[in-house]
Amino acid sequence: MLDRTKNRYPIENFTACAADSSSLPGEYYFSDRVFETEQQNIFFKTWQFVCHVSRLEGAGSYYVHDLLDQSIVVLRDRSGQLRAFHNVCQHRAHRLLEGTGELTGRIVCPYHSWAYNLDGRLAVAQRTNRMDTFDASQICLQAVQVDQLAGFIFINLDPHAPDLASTYPGLDAEIRKYSPHPEKLKFAYTKDYPVEANWKVSVENYSECYHCPGCHPSLSTQALDMGSYSITLNSNFHSHLSGDCGDNQGYQLREEGPNSNYFAAWFVWPNVCIEVFPGGYMDVFYHRPIDPERSVQVVEWYCLDTVPTKEEQDVIEFVAEVRDEDVPLCESVQRGLRSKGFSQGRFIVDEALSDHSEHAVHDFQRLVLDSIGAPPESGGI
Repeated sequence: MLDRTKNRYPIENFTACAADSSSLPGEYYFSDRVFETEQQNIFFKTWQFVCHVSRLEGAGSYYVHDLLDQSIVVLRDRSGQLRAFHNVCQHRAHRLLEGTGELTGRIVCPYHSWAYNLDGRLAVAQRTNRMDTFDASQICLQAVQVDQLAGFIFINLDPHAPDLASTYPGLDAEIRKYSPHPEKLKFAYTKDYPVEANWKVSVENYSECYHCPGCHPSLSTQALDMGSYSITLNSNFHSHLSGDCGDNQGYQLREEGPNSNYFAAWFVWPNVCIEVFPGGYMDVFYHRPIDPERSVQVVEWYCLDTVPTKEEQDVIEFVAEVRDEDVPLCESVQRGLRSKGFSQGRFIVDEALSDHSEHAVHDFQRLVLDSIGAPPESGGI
């Protein structure tokens, strides 16, 4: 049943009940102050997807993840433990590493050659041996929380944030119903889709399939059974579930594992989606913010090996059509949000929470509001 409890939110006409509520005002999608507040209250305080474990398999392997104006290096130390640090030298603030690779020794700063062990401790600082007040044991890279869920690595800049299992209760088990051993897959393909739209527009587009029959004909008739499509709201994540299209499936199904005839996907607050398409094909769809009106949709696919088979490549190309169709939709919405003819929209919601229901978009906007509060003109941010 729909909850019609009238919780108070700092926006006129936004209510706790999706069926009665209006949407966020347009300025939430282009205001510099909103975006700055989102950086501090959302992106720097939530679990952020970094990569699949297959990208950090060996001791000394590292991966640099840039999050807005922050840079984090995630690595596997000599004992096999995952660690994460702010990617900045403690001497004069030069970035330490770029991209991804493997360290055969220590982390060495390119500027003045300060060197750090893989546990972050300073090991070498040239020409400091004659400085009585220099104590290398007191200098260490600043650690960042790192954790794993279903074969995926996340970081959190908030040192006090609860772990992944506590933040997303039940998510790991749900994913494994449709991909039992995701950590055994290999990173095999990635593509970036630049979008001239706010990151929330991208997430909201993902969070409903009301637009799917008209805008994604191949998805709606050759991949997902729209009559069985549903979105369930959970604590900090949404579960999408649909059957396949049977004989009309647009690619070859791989009959492996349980529930291989289902599409299952999870929107994980605030900006990553994990998907398992019918046949067990798995990808991540990550919405990376750039500035108030630009974002990047990052797609990664995980296959049986590091090079997709023809069967896997066919699925990647099939789903890529949907990504290409979504970009102009998001960009048109972004332009419309600036229109003087638009203030707030209304959600389409039904009691059955069917394929055309927008209750998940409302829940996403609720999470945004819970994190950042009042709109710019109220003085709240």
